[in-house]
Amino acid sequence: MATFSPHPRRAARYSSIGMSPSPPRQGAGRRTRAGGSVQPQSRFSTPARRTGNLGAVPDDESILSGSGMDVDDESSEVFERGLRADTVFSKSKEMTVTFYAQLPVEVKQALRNADFLRDAYTGDVDTLTGFAVVASLRTCFVWKYSQALTGTPTCYIFGCPREPYPPPMATPFHALVPFGTQREPGLIICSNIGQIRFWDSIGMGLAGGDNFSFSLLDLVEGENVTNLVRADPQTFIASTSTGRLFRLVVTSSGGKYHLSLHPFGRPQSSLSLSRLLPSFMSDPGVQPQSGFVSAVVSEELVRGATGRHVWALVDLRLQQWDMSIEGWEKLLTEEDIGEQTRTAIREHFPNAPESDVELDLELLDLKLQGSGDMVVLVSWAGQEEELSTELAPHPRRVYAVAYLRHLPGAHTITKVQAVPYQSTSSSGAPMHPRLQVVVPEKLITIQFGDTVTICAQENEYMDRLELKSAMDRTLGVGIIPGENEFLVLAAATMMKANIDLDEVAKFHPETGRANLIKSTMTKAILYGSLPENPLHFSFPPEIDEEALMSGAEQLSEAILESDTEVVRAHHDLHAQMTGRKDRLSFLIKFINDNSALAKMSQRSRQTLAADAEKLYAAHQLWLRHNDTLRAGHSDSVLHEAVYRYMSALGEGHYEDCLRAFLRLQVRDLGALLPHVAEIVHRSSSEMTNKFATTIPQANRIVLTILQSAHSYREYNLGVYGVVLPMLDPWTSQPEIIDIVNEFFNVTAGLVEAPSGDSETADSKKVPRQQLPELASSLFRCIQERLEWLNSPNAADVSGVERDKSQLEDRFRQLRPEALEILRRNGFANEAFKLAEDYQDFRSLASLCHKGKVYPPEENPNAARIETYIEKFKEAFTTELYQWYIEHGELRTMFAQDHGEFLDSFFSEHSHPAISWIHDLGRGRYSLASQALLTEAEHAPELVSKHLMLSIGKLSHLAQLHEGTKTINQDVLDSFHDGLDFVSVHETLIDDLKSALASARQRQSLEAQVETIATKKAGNLSSRRALYNAFKYLVRQLLLGKALSVEDVAEVLSLKDNYERVEDYTTALHLLARAENIPSTRRLSIFRNVWRRIFIHDDWNMIRQTTGVSDQELNQRMRSTALYAALQAVADKPLRPEGYKLAPAHALDVPSEDEIALRWPSMSPEEVGAIVRDYQRDSRALQDLGLEAIYQSMEQLVNADEGIAGGP
Repeated sequence: MATFSPHPRRAARYSSIGMSPSPPRQGAGRRTRAGGSVQPQSRFSTPARRTGNLGAVPDDESILSGSGMDVDDESSEVFERGLRADTVFSKSKEMTVTFYAQLPVEVKQALRNADFLRDAYTGDVDTLTGFAVVASLRTCFVWKYSQALTGTPTCYIFGCPREPYPPPMATPFHALVPFGTQREPGLIICSNIGQIRFWDSIGMGLAGGDNFSFSLLDLVEGENVTNLVRADPQTFIASTSTGRLFRLVVTSSGGKYHLSLHPFGRPQSSLSLSRLLPSFMSDPGVQPQSGFVSAVVSEELVRGATGRHVWALVDLRLQQWDMSIEGWEKLLTEEDIGEQTRTAIREHFPNAPESDVELDLELLDLKLQGSGDMVVLVSWAGQEEELSTELAPHPRRVYAVAYLRHLPGAHTITKVQAVPYQSTSSSGAPMHPRLQVVVPEKLITIQFGDTVTICAQENEYMDRLELKSAMDRTLGVGIIPGENEFLVLAAATMMKANIDLDEVAKFHPETGRANLIKSTMTKAILYGSLPENPLHFSFPPEIDEEALMSGAEQLSEAILESDTEVVRAHHDLHAQMTGRKDRLSFLIKFINDNSALAKMSQRSRQTLAADAEKLYAAHQLWLRHNDTLRAGHSDSVLHEAVYRYMSALGEGHYEDCLRAFLRLQVRDLGALLPHVAEIVHRSSSEMTNKFATTIPQANRIVLTILQSAHSYREYNLGVYGVVLPMLDPWTSQPEIIDIVNEFFNVTAGLVEAPSGDSETADSKKVPRQQLPELASSLFRCIQERLEWLNSPNAADVSGVERDKSQLEDRFRQLRPEALEILRRNGFANEAFKLAEDYQDFRSLASLCHKGKVYPPEENPNAARIETYIEKFKEAFTTELYQWYIEHGELRTMFAQDHGEFLDSFFSEHSHPAISWIHDLGRGRYSLASQALLTEAEHAPELVSKHLMLSIGKLSHLAQLHEGTKTINQDVLDSFHDGLDFVSVHETLIDDLKSALASARQRQSLEAQVETIATKKAGNLSSRRALYNAFKYLVRQLLLGKALSVEDVAEVLSLKDNYERVEDYTTALHLLARAENIPSTRRLSIFRNVWRRIFIHDDWNMIRQTTGVSDQELNQRMRSTALYAALQAVADKPLRPEGYKLAPAHALDVPSEDEIALRWPSMSPEEVGAIVRDYQRDSRALQDLGLEAIYQSMEQLVNADEGIAGGP
């Protein structure tokens, strides 16, 4: 048995928390550690978990004097009330922790309101004697803990040696002295300064404990006791802060037991020669170095041996002593193991500091496992964390176990193992951690102030028992020899931990970590909420992220599947599902409380969230099913769908498939919906009366599942740390979107179908009421899917761009249809709300104009339109004005006073055919004239073209009346040209319509076209392709269409022109002024016109000069179309290419490709026919041989026009 102080170090190393009223005894100076580093003052191995002080602790003297003995048994036993020996606090495959025994009433009273951050307590469970000890600075309690199993144990109370200036958080050292099973043990209590009280029987504690023997260790100033351990029933070893060891021996004399003591060293007789001549005769051997002794352990005394080995940790050194049965001790070896320990730590823990000073290594405890095999508990400084309530940072200590093998002349570290504990500013009561070997070479345990850790030696299995309350702390750990059990004494109770070594041996690193995390969370769920449980469950430090995620997901899945290890069976499914929901809620709360959520990926977080929302949705489905049954209605669709699903899994054998599904298959809740859809398909195809009852039930199932899942998700996004969008969420899979869309359409069809009788009409009430919810769920599913497809996480998914584009198009087409269905069925407000929520402003604009549109003030939605304009501004007005334009409601658009929004709209969306009206109204004449000029150029109707040009010209001139001094002459000329072009249209139309003057009755359009073509284009009778082209252009003119310059030139040059040869020159002038025709195509049209000019006259007749005078010949020449054309183009300063062509230059005809571009509506056969007609004209021109005539004609024109020289 060994007892220790909470922090067995020199006084300078105690925390400043809870300073004693008198100053402590001061040592000679501050001790420097090996390696030259100075130990920092005020370091706890496990710093405080709470920063505020609790209530005052009762003075222990009141217990001794009897004034504190009035104890309310009922209130003192609140914690253990009703607890049995089989009460489980924690259970996993490897370890089970149960309630073991109550504490004595006196101990409970002392510890009930203790502030363990200010007043130190220590304790021990001595399994050799069967007694437990709890001690404070002034009082020591001893009781037989096994007696507490059957009743209230007897408590023996002793006074501790008084120190004049005890250091903060100081407690005495204690050890029980076993005298066998027939006699109560004795008790040794030693103060920090070496005051020793010895009772040869604890029975004296019932009488006040005043009958004790007193001894005093011979300590120097500043030297303190650090350990008191039991080597055997009669031998004890004490250590000090200066490196000295003392042997305490219990001896019997005269029927009484006495305690003798002496410091370690070889015995020397007072009359020996070596004492008289020390420098010549003594053999000092290896001399111990001074230092802080943190641990002492002795070997078992072997039968027949003359002594045993004692090992001591002194700073970073390991001492080996030979303790003889003859009463002397000799130091055998002393080796510094600090350097190899640092090396081993850095190899095993890459994040350990490289600097020895920053590492700040400490050797805390030592235990033997066999001959030469030792286990050493070590710690070093981890990262620092600053406390907001204190100025100085508190180092965090990291702990590990080093396995040491003693070989002759050397010690070797064979392995380093992590300990699942790190002391932080939130750790529990301070104490010096202590190591215990539960099963040699298999299992060890380490006691901290608020935690007991368990570590396997053969693999990486580890676990821990962490106390829940800040008012609780560990006081001792008792190892039961030969058993896989140990006892844990805490301030609140005593527990027993049983280890299954077979399960521990099965631990595998690849799966074990995740299983440990799962086990921790399972225990937290099953036992953490029990108010009588003293244990708190948390993740170990440096938790593995993959293990955390895997373990959490496995546990979540187990809860969904009603795994009996985590879900208790219950006949009431509502209660069972409520319990499962609570378990999932506790799971995520546990993860959050342990600050582990940040270690989990979004995928893992969303997996847990999806599990929880599925269970919530399934529970809502069950509650709604119960409500339906209580109301006396049928819910056959749900039963049939579940049966189909279970049968498809081969699980259709359950008597109640619905309950089985909700217990076991909730994880696949979304897979139930296709079976619901299949029932709807079958019902609709059979066209029975059941269809009207099937649809509402199917809708209710879909809506309950999706709405419940979405509402749960929204409410718990922060709890699960979900960052939207969801990763391919189950609620918006393509199949589910299709199902909801189908149900909406089928329901709409059912509702809008004619009703034959009142009964049929009544059956439609429920489906009609479901339409808004179906539309809302449909929109939400699609939007959720689009958000996922647009997220970076979906970028690597195959076909994501295609899927996104298709779904966007589908949603764009689907929204207005669905909203219109809602409006038609009396859910206009719901339609407006959905359009608002999804920013579908185009649908909003449409919905706002389903009634009277003009005048706008009489529109029933006029106020709503104004609200939307004020709320959404350009986002809404853009679609609103677009709707007005598309539906020809310009008067409504301009009747509203939204000038600034119209300005913005027309600046971003070019509508010159409309914007000029707004510009005129705003007095922007220049913009209006430009818009009208641009629009008139492409106006399809001649009347519109004429109107635009006229208004545009007036608008352009209006600038002069608004103060503008000059206007753009080029723009004005463009208006003049445009108006001239309109005049050409009008003149041409009048000329063509003159052919209809002789008609006696009203003719159809086609008849008019045929009459005009016959009378006005007789020269084309043999050129049918050109004849048909002429008819097409005439038809357009009669319809009031505005032709292009090319088309007008074609009409002017294709008709006969026997009496209007000036129309050829008009065609040439139009082409010359046209700037929007590509030069190559304009040249081809010039050639076409000139060919027709050349072949217009009968040149064979003109060239017959027999009996013809020169004057008559010249007159013939002047009457030709060629003369008129040459006269029109003569002496023009800027002549585009083709404006004047000789016969040889007019022979080329356009290619088929060029004609196909010119006449895009023609078939290839028609294009070929046009080419052949062009070629015929070209051959006819070539056959005429007009080169000489052309030159003569040119000379004649020049002479008549007074133009000197050639052309």
